[in-house]
Amino acid sequence: MIHQVILKIASRCNLNCSYCYLYNHQDSSWKEQPKFISDEVFDRTLYVILDYCKRWTSHQVALVFHGGEPTLVGPERLASLSSRARLVLGSSLASITLQTNGTRLSEEMVAVIGQAGLNVGFSLDGPAHIHDAVRVTHANRGSYSAAIHGLERLRKAGIEPAVLCVVNPYVSGSEVYRHFRSIGLTNITFLLPDVSHDYKLSWYPSESRTPVADYLIPVFDSWLCEDNPDVVVRPFSELIASMMGGNGEGDIFGNPLQTYVMVETDGSIEALDTLRVCSSGITKTTLNVLEHTFDKIKDLNPMLHRMINVGFPLCVTCEKCHERAICGGGYLPHRYSLAQEFDNPSVWCDDIKLLLEHMRSAIGVMAT
Repeated sequence: MIHQVILKIASRCNLNCSYCYLYNHQDSSWKEQPKFISDEVFDRTLYVILDYCKRWTSHQVALVFHGGEPTLVGPERLASLSSRARLVLGSSLASITLQTNGTRLSEEMVAVIGQAGLNVGFSLDGPAHIHDAVRVTHANRGSYSAAIHGLERLRKAGIEPAVLCVVNPYVSGSEVYRHFRSIGLTNITFLLPDVSHDYKLSWYPSESRTPVADYLIPVFDSWLCEDNPDVVVRPFSELIASMMGGNGEGDIFGNPLQTYVMVETDGSIEALDTLRVCSSGITKTTLNVLEHTFDKIKDLNPMLHRMINVGFPLCVTCEKCHERAICGGGYLPHRYSLAQEFDNPSVWCDDIKLLLEHMRSAIGVMAT
């Protein structure tokens, strides 16, 4: 079932982050997209969502304004889109989130975000020297200073964002975490680097067998030692919940069904955006909100239907692993290879196993 629609309201970005799955990996289809979503596509998307929600009693869908960099639409347009979404969707709208790099958060933009009641996802990769090494402008200048100014404006307006940080296997995770806590961040998600089996070595060569675990384990230790229930750090909190028998949230671990779809600026309905690291065109479908509703996914795109409603089985290696219930093979794009498609363990399999082993030892929970 679809619970979230990630809506590209802008297809371009003012940054050129070196690791970006959208602009700097295998797929360049973003070049074919309109720079901004039209009113026609936006309104039609809302009615497609509303049609979908009406099929189930009290069903709600969350909306994510995404890009590119969605603030490129400007404060006036952002206010208009937000207002229109709330008006059309009404009680069928669970929430609206703005996912931003934070560099264009003027006082006017922040005022719109506050007035529109938007949640904010905010990308930050650590202190200036770490962040600026990878999150750069098209002129190759660092973006940390602009992002921090944006963060300060949000906080001044009483808005505390959820921070997303992409793991950089070549820096100290402990240093990154200490910096985040020093600036008062309490809602942090660390994302494993997006790469498939075919390109891992060209993107992330390392002398360590487990560079991602080497980054994350000191972060986990610092978080656990702090023992502050007001500080939420994912994926640790989700993994612990799963280890304790609960339901871990998110789509990175546990092999869950994908509960969202992407809608591009031209109205194309596409699969999980980060699959672009796998191969060119892999997210493409023949579906478009201008012509189709979400119920047509089953008939017109078997892969997207499978992601949402059926799921992908684990490979033989994962089925035999004692961590299969928690890990679930890892994030779907990280399982991909041209030769075997999704029939692989995660490219970060060794890292995940080491991290889970360390976490279990620390909290005293054995694998089942």
